[in-house]
Amino acid sequence: MRNVYITKQSFTVQEFLFEAGVTMPVTAGYETYGELNEDKSNAILICHYFSGTSHAGGDGYRIGSDQVIQEPGWWSPLIGPGKAFDTEQYFIVCMDVISNVNVKHPNVITTGPATIDPSTGQRYGLSFPQVTIRDFVRLQKLLLETLGINHLVCVAGPSMGGMQALQWAVDYPDDIDHVIAVVSTGRTSTYTSVNPLQLGIEAILANEIAGVYSAIKGMTIQAYSYPYAEQLWGYEAVKPSLRGELQPIHFHQKLDEIVNKRVETVDPYHWLYISRVCQQFTLEKGYDSYEAALSRIKANVLIIPTVSDLIFPASESKDLVDRLHRLGRTAYYHELVSDNGHMEAIINSPSYSEIISDFLGGKL
Repeated sequence: MRNVYITKQSFTVQEFLFEAGVTMPVTAGYETYGELNEDKSNAILICHYFSGTSHAGGDGYRIGSDQVIQEPGWWSPLIGPGKAFDTEQYFIVCMDVISNVNVKHPNVITTGPATIDPSTGQRYGLSFPQVTIRDFVRLQKLLLETLGINHLVCVAGPSMGGMQALQWAVDYPDDIDHVIAVVSTGRTSTYTSVNPLQLGIEAILANEIAGVYSAIKGMTIQAYSYPYAEQLWGYEAVKPSLRGELQPIHFHQKLDEIVNKRVETVDPYHWLYISRVCQQFTLEKGYDSYEAALSRIKANVLIIPTVSDLIFPASESKDLVDRLHRLGRTAYYHELVSDNGHMEAIINSPSYSEIISDFLGGKL
């Protein structure tokens, strides 16, 4: 099978109205996979996670006309011919969110705190308007309308991507048939709002460079489970120094290697803004109650948690499905048994490929 390399496209709204009430130009990148059919009825929207990008599928991407980067999409095991999101059947779209944390990555197009404010010639920084999940969804909807797409077969995503999928189901109930939220939630818990989100925000506000490093490290630790961390980093006794000096611990060194690689593409304030997005997320916002928001959902819903998730525990997903059932909605709960924690959604996506195929095929 030949390799598939994706060319990033760009979408601009000159007067985008943020939920915060501010209007300004916004540009975001997006990728597409498969072909849109004649009546534009086969579209699926994939929403990326906290530190993800719109490069969800394919074997790599193109920069310019002659440079090809070998980098599989983060959900490439699920996107392609014959896969769960079958590109022979569906036209799939994935978009960079506003303030994407990886603004320094060559394949990311986003508007955020690192963008130059034309009125000052300086970065927007913390003067950039507060962003919400609903802002992401509204920008996605504007893109889809530009492509002539008014109805979606499905909106799906892991973690923060699942938040967007659920927001779509609540805000645009007549526009989608299916929703898939993997290791996600309908509202962020107080615990996760504090750890790792608020701790990361405070670290960045205290010192941008050191702070973003600490924020990424804290998020990385929470994204794995206890057993997986032991397996990944292990533990080795520290050999005492003859001079009594403090020595680095083995797992700290291993964790630093991961963080050092991730920090290269991250802007501190972009990370801070996305942390606030997730920290403040609840489907209840704008409605009378959480139940009132959930009662708007008409799409079939598939919720996929993992038992070892420390960020969005499986109990939150079970509570969401139970509430949907009490409201008479069609919702399915598929729990993954894994030691991979929150990262199961990305590092082992084949583990839930079949359930997605069955869900979209009406076999559940």
